[in-house]
Amino acid sequence: MSLLQQIPFLWQKDLWDKLTSEFREGKLAHAYLISGAQGIGKELFAYGLAKFILCSAPEKLSACGLCANCNYGGDGEGGHPDTIALTIDEGSRDIKIEQVRSMSGFLEKTSHAGRAKVAIIANAHRMNTGAANALLKTLEEPTENTYLLLSTHLPGSLPATIRSRCHKVSMQIPDQKIAIDWLSLHIPDQEDPVALARSAQNRPLYGLELSHTDGLKNQQQFLSKLVQLSAGETSIQATVALAKKIGEQVVVRYLIQVSTILVKYLLTNQQPSELESGHQELLSMFQAGKEVSISLPLSLMRYYDQVQESHRQLLSSTNPNPQLIMESLLWRWSQLSRSIPTR
Repeated sequence: MSLLQQIPFLWQKDLWDKLTSEFREGKLAHAYLISGAQGIGKELFAYGLAKFILCSAPEKLSACGLCANCNYGGDGEGGHPDTIALTIDEGSRDIKIEQVRSMSGFLEKTSHAGRAKVAIIANAHRMNTGAANALLKTLEEPTENTYLLLSTHLPGSLPATIRSRCHKVSMQIPDQKIAIDWLSLHIPDQEDPVALARSAQNRPLYGLELSHTDGLKNQQQFLSKLVQLSAGETSIQATVALAKKIGEQVVVRYLIQVSTILVKYLLTNQQPSELESGHQELLSMFQAGKEVSISLPLSLMRYYDQVQESHRQLLSSTNPNPQLIMESLLWRWSQLSRSIPTR
């Protein structure tokens, strides 16, 4: 069974029930902004909802799976002629104005099946300024019986004018047991679902991605290098070199994860139940300074904001310099680490 056929996943069920019920009652809004962490299936959810909307004989809370509309394009994403999905073209960094204009033209045409038309924009924060402005016109002047489904893990990066014209819904990360149980059904027997769930912070599809790549190994390797940098046992240049090998965008996600864990621990004194060894070592290092003053968690919160801004820069179309960004982030990390008092 494909992942799309499994929609909604267990952790998506409440949101799915809400939106499908609204559709059956004729109350579904023209546009939705689905936000939530990476790796929890927001895009697949949008494709599944589009399939439900276009189904000729939907059941109470699911598409029938039997009608012609359900079987267009097999189990592929966006296979129905009344569905359009905007993706980032190969070699590009963003979704461009021409793509949004083409989507708007598609929505204005008559439905192929005589029902609705659905447009999906995954990673909506990747629209450039021109594309966002073009989308605004479509949001302000919607075509009858059309639906726009936007998904993003960075809703704050979208213009306020876009956010205000979409109904906002949030998809939650499942608890650890749900993540482990789901991964157990989708990874090879030799893989450890507990380790994958822990490394992915209970984001099941991200855990699945880690199992198919060297993601888990890379994460552990970078955390080890970050511990060494914090202890003054390696250089910024060596850490930057490793980041380049792994991929700067991936490493920025690791830094977001690390700073989030540390801030929560320093502010609440509650240590997560399951951590990577690298996370545990960093917690032990920062623990020495947690009772000195509020300055350490505040510094970490500022660092988190800087990492998020770097993430946006790396995704932008302004030709950022990944090495320079990584050098800056790791220099700031080394300064932060040096401010920790020793026992």
